[in-house]
Amino acid sequence: MTPDLMRKIDKWIGIPVCLLISLGHKFISLFVKEADAPTVPKKMLFMELSEMGSAIIAYPAMRYAQTRYPDADIFFLIFEQNRISVDILAIIPHDHVLTISVRSPFRFLVSTLTAVRWVNRLGIDTIIDLERFARFTALLSGVARAKTRVGFGRHQDEGLYRGDLISHPVIYNPHQHMAKNFLALVKSVEQTKASPFFKGNISEPLTVPRHQSTEDHLERLRQRLAAMSPVVQEADHMILFNLSNGEPLPNRAWPVSHYAALAKRILEHFNAAIICVGQEDAVENTKKIMNHIGCAETHFCIDFTRQTSLRELLDLFNLADVLVTADSGMAHFAALTDIRCVVLFGPETPVLYAPLGQNSVCLHAGFSCSPCFSVHNHCQTLCRDAECMKAVTVDEVFDVVARYLKLETWNLGRKKHEGFQHYDTETETPHPLR
Repeated sequence: MTPDLMRKIDKWIGIPVCLLISLGHKFISLFVKEADAPTVPKKMLFMELSEMGSAIIAYPAMRYAQTRYPDADIFFLIFEQNRISVDILAIIPHDHVLTISVRSPFRFLVSTLTAVRWVNRLGIDTIIDLERFARFTALLSGVARAKTRVGFGRHQDEGLYRGDLISHPVIYNPHQHMAKNFLALVKSVEQTKASPFFKGNISEPLTVPRHQSTEDHLERLRQRLAAMSPVVQEADHMILFNLSNGEPLPNRAWPVSHYAALAKRILEHFNAAIICVGQEDAVENTKKIMNHIGCAETHFCIDFTRQTSLRELLDLFNLADVLVTADSGMAHFAALTDIRCVVLFGPETPVLYAPLGQNSVCLHAGFSCSPCFSVHNHCQTLCRDAECMKAVTVDEVFDVVARYLKLETWNLGRKKHEGFQHYDTETETPHPLR
């Protein structure tokens, strides 16, 4: 199913079903008093279906739950094609990850019913719904038997209607990082009288685990790349370009012409190999870059699109020096490694979605219309020409890449980058690059 079809189903079917189940809950409550929620969770389920990057951002919340409730069994529910993003974190046992298939409407229905059956059979007592843009997980909470059902509620907002299916509706705060929003969900579990949830400070460090690559895996990657172009063995630096178009949110993509100009600048100043990565939509973009830089330098640019699994991509991150990417799941996976990352924002904001850790620099033009993706519009926008992404210039990106490659002891606060921001997830403060 396409994202647009899923949005339509979520809206036109999700709203009335949320209403009906909510009314059903209220009617049953007139005759049957619901049992009190457990003070300490014994079996907790996290739900985040559609965004692989969000699973990485949710790591601090899962880690907090694991530490706070060491005797609890923790489970995770996610779309089948995205489960690798949970497995790679190695925090949820493999047999505790439940999946739903979206390969066809029939498989979606069958796997959803199977997931609900397993949730009830397992005796899940606490559900943490990490979704912000969908009603589907609220519906799953509504039909599950869990007594504690935590999720984002709209309160006095006129935003997304998700029914009255959540026992602990937490305020979604668009002014703090999503990792802290997720932590607020878990921290609200033990609050019983708060309105709204969660009331308190969040001071936990926003950290993610490190993916360690074996030397055997790195050597195999070196050999594969060298077989495609011997320049890899001679280059002093390896730069990765994520050339995907930003699907399913294409307005997030940086223009291919900008990537091509950046490639020429890098090759003019450094003995470097540029490795183009991405999925199917990155293939044509790679060809455009190679045509742009010319025959003399083509062998310095390697088309490695569609050539890696996610685990191999993480190994590639540990092998390379710098990744240049638009805001995407790849930026969050890169945070699991030691690669230095330049992340380009436009329709979204680094205040919410900057990769965790200290190895990333986020560039954001700061247009008055940005961010235009939000919980209120299901990450959709009327904009068909992302000028905010074009405004992130080649000069700005090259300057950061050059500083990385020169291995200087650098402080982004020392150089003026008018209108751009560097976001520090440790202090949650956007710093002008000056």
